[in-house]
Amino acid sequence: MTVGCSSNSSWSRACTPDIDELGDFTHQSKSAGPAPLPANSLPRVWPRFRTIYGAEVPAMIPLPKRYAVLVLSSTLLIPGCSSPTTAPIVTPPPNPALVTAVKQVLNGYLASRGAAEHLSSLSMAVSYSAQSPTITITTGTTTYGGTTPITPTSLYQIGSNTKAFTAVAILQLEAAGKLSIDAPIGMYLPQYPKYANLTLRRLLNMTSGLQSYDNLLSWETAYAQNPTLYVPADSLIRTVYPSIEFPPGSKYFYSNTGYLIAQEVVAALSDSKSFPAEMSRIIASVGLKNTFYTSNLYAPDIASRVVAGYYEQDDAGLQPLRGKDVTGYSLSWAQGAGSMVSTPTDLIMWARALYTGTTLLPPKQRAELESFVSTTTGQPITKVDAENSAGFGLGVAQRYDADLGTFWFYQGETLGFRAAHLFFPDSGIVFAVFANSRPVGTESQLPQYFSQLYATIKKYAPTSS
Repeated sequence: MTVGCSSNSSWSRACTPDIDELGDFTHQSKSAGPAPLPANSLPRVWPRFRTIYGAEVPAMIPLPKRYAVLVLSSTLLIPGCSSPTTAPIVTPPPNPALVTAVKQVLNGYLASRGAAEHLSSLSMAVSYSAQSPTITITTGTTTYGGTTPITPTSLYQIGSNTKAFTAVAILQLEAAGKLSIDAPIGMYLPQYPKYANLTLRRLLNMTSGLQSYDNLLSWETAYAQNPTLYVPADSLIRTVYPSIEFPPGSKYFYSNTGYLIAQEVVAALSDSKSFPAEMSRIIASVGLKNTFYTSNLYAPDIASRVVAGYYEQDDAGLQPLRGKDVTGYSLSWAQGAGSMVSTPTDLIMWARALYTGTTLLPPKQRAELESFVSTTTGQPITKVDAENSAGFGLGVAQRYDADLGTFWFYQGETLGFRAAHLFFPDSGIVFAVFANSRPVGTESQLPQYFSQLYATIKKYAPTSS
C-alpha cells in the first residue's frame, strides 16, 4: 500500500492508502468506455474501507432536524401545523428523466461489472440543494445471485467516511476547552510514551509517521483466522507501537492507526467516557436516522438490514476470506477509522452538515477541519489546484479537476464494501454511491463513472422559476 497523488486533470485516485479511497476515477469519454486508470494515479486511501449507490424516492425522506419537516410522498408536513384546514405544501417529484438516466448507468455497470467485481447491488442518492428532497436510485439484490431487491434504506458499511465523525468529536472537545489538536498527545494518553510528542493534528491529517496496523501481514493473518473476534483499539495500536516510520510532518501517509489513537483520546476526555456514545451523539445531532456505529458486531436489528458484502481483494493474509460474504465479521479492526454503516441519503445529509452547516463546529474548529496538507508532499496548502490536486484535512478531503473545479470527495472501503460521496460547492450538488463488494483495485471501475454521473445529474438539474 503505497501513497502518492497525480497532479494531472484526470479523476485519479485521491491520496490515502488502503481502507478508504479518496479517489480512483478518470474521465469517461462520451463515445468510449471508461478510460483506464493512469499508471501514476493517486494512491489508495486505506485498503479496506468504502461504499457506493441507491433508487426510488422513499415514502419518507429524512431531512436535517433544523429544517423541521417530514416529507411524506410529495407533501411536506410541518410539525405543529397539522390542522386539516392547513393547505399542504407540495414538493415537485423528482425528474423522471433523471431517475431513468442515472438508473440506466447503474444498471449498465451492474450488468457489465457484476461478475468481475462479485457485485450484486448499487445504491445511490442525489441532492441538488439543502432545501430539495433527496432522490434515491437503487439497483440489484441484497445478495449475489439472490432475488431480494435492495431499497433506499438498505445499509452498507461506509468505511473511512467514519473518519470525519471521529475528527468532529476531537474538534468538539477542543472547542469545549478539553484539548488542543497541536498539543502533545502524551498529555492525554500517557500509555503510549513513545508517541507522546505526536499531535492530534498530525494523526488526523496523515502526517504522523505511523504505519497503518491493517497494512501488516501479521494483522491480516490473525484476522482471517478468527474474523469474528473482538480486538480492542489499544491492541491494534500496539501492533505498530512504538515504531514511527518517518519524521512527523515530513510526508503524507494514510494510516488508520492515528484515528484509533484519536478514538482513545475521545474516550478519555469526553463527558461520556465512551467513544460509541460520542458517535451516537454526533449522529443524532445531525438528524441521521439510518447511520450507526459499532466497535465490534452490530445488533441483530441493524445487522439484518446490511446487505451482503463480498471480499475479492488480493491481500496475502486475507486470502482465506476471498469470495466470501464478510458482513457478519467483526468491525473491531476498523472502529473510529471506519466501522459505520449508513445509507446514501444519510451520507448526503452528513456531507451538507459537515461542509456547509453551522452547528457541528465553531468557526475556529471548522477552519482546522479544512486545513489541508498536500497528499503529494505532506506540506500545508491553502487550496487544491492543478499543482496540488488532492488535499487532506482532518478526516476530510478535497480534489481539484480542470473540468470539474474544486469539490469535496471521500471514498471509503471495508473488506466487502465501497462507499463514496462527492460535494460540488459551485453547483451545490451532492451525490453518494455505495457498492457491496471490494474487488482488486484494477477490477474496481466504478469511480471511472463518477464524472459521467455528475454530468447526468447536472443535465437534469431543476430550473429556477
